[in-house]
Amino acid sequence: MVLIVLVSSGIPLAISKLTASYRVNKDLKSENAVTTSALLIGVTVSIILCIVILIFQSSLSTLFADGRCMYILITLLPAVVASAVYSAFRGSLWGTQNYFSVCWTEFAEQILRIIAFVIMANFLFGYLDGAEMAGWSMSIACILSATLVIIVYLKNGKRLANPKGYFKPVLKSAVPVTGVRTASSLIQPVIAMLFPAMLVLAGYTSEQAMESYGMAMGMTFPLLFLPSTVVGALSFTLIPELSTAIAKKEDSLIANRIKTSLIFALFISAMVVPFYLGIGEAIGLFLYDNASSGIYLARSAWVMLPLGLSNITSSILNAYNLEVKSFVNNILGGVVLLGVVAGCSGIMGVDALVWGFGACMTITTVLNLVMLKKHTGLKFGLVKPTLLMLVFIAPCALLAYLSYPLLAVVFPNFVAIGLCAGLSMGGFMGLCWIFRLVDFATVLVKLKPKKLKH
Repeated sequence: MVLIVLVSSGIPLAISKLTASYRVNKDLKSENAVTTSALLIGVTVSIILCIVILIFQSSLSTLFADGRCMYILITLLPAVVASAVYSAFRGSLWGTQNYFSVCWTEFAEQILRIIAFVIMANFLFGYLDGAEMAGWSMSIACILSATLVIIVYLKNGKRLANPKGYFKPVLKSAVPVTGVRTASSLIQPVIAMLFPAMLVLAGYTSEQAMESYGMAMGMTFPLLFLPSTVVGALSFTLIPELSTAIAKKEDSLIANRIKTSLIFALFISAMVVPFYLGIGEAIGLFLYDNASSGIYLARSAWVMLPLGLSNITSSILNAYNLEVKSFVNNILGGVVLLGVVAGCSGIMGVDALVWGFGACMTITTVLNLVMLKKHTGLKFGLVKPTLLMLVFIAPCALLAYLSYPLLAVVFPNFVAIGLCAGLSMGGFMGLCWIFRLVDFATVLVKLKPKKLKH
């Protein structure tokens, strides 16, 4: 995943912005040239990375506790090259606001991965173990999805062109984003070593420390990131649209999109908080048969607020070509995360991880907002909506807390939890609608590019 991040995290975003700006001037040659330059950069870097892995595989194998891991890594290397190819064409489709094509090719990759694995499991069982088949199935799926996105790119009338003169703008935009994503990928194994070690120093047994880490990262954090899928979809459509508006100097549209996107990201994140806060323990028991994970989920729910705002503000900064500023802000947040985990795990136990992550996201969000205000001069008007949403969380959480025991008597557990989710989220949404906090029409994601015109 670290290798794939290196070749495919910053390039799609860079291409989407540049393509959107060239489209304003109907400069098809530049659109094609910038895609070609990204393709060459990504493929070159990915091939170099693969060669390095193959040459130094004996030395690198010492990083793994199991000797089979190096062979599994080698089976995944074709996926790195294919991802580099895919990313260049994906960025072009993204920049032309062809969101449906991007979505269905990514979905196709997941389906192809399952199909490839099933076929290999039926015909190669006994020759390869499960992990090796999983590695090869991922590489095959990535190659096929890269082929699909190339076909879609060509079908849309786009071609490759001379990339001379376009390497520098691509690298200037892609490198900081790649740095942020790579740092995020690398910080995870650091936390995986640091957090349990600090708990052991505080008196936990090794088993208790690993159990606490597994509960936090394997059970709680995936649920905390669920609202980010919606915020991520908004960010996905926002960057090329903002880039186009910036190129056209449509100041009123820019101001409106930024303000409504910030409030919508806050709304989506806050809407889930009362559900987790009210019946977190029941969610943990239902999903994992683990009450502690549910209690931890309830205590951690607040983190979704700065997380959603951090995601959307970073995207807006990227649209303004402020990737370096965004990179610095994210690094500062990461330093705070490591500091809290290292300094507070002995005192706070497992809570240190969520408080460190929350502090990281909060600091990143504040720095991003300060930078946006300085660059755009806009007043975001977040104070009133934030305070009102925080007030709305309490009654909606209480509604879920009180209704769950009654519903659980009448309905199966799954249905009772679903109804509680509907009550708490629906109540929160209704309050936001009554107080006119969110302009739902403005933030609707439209699939067809022609419908995105204003």
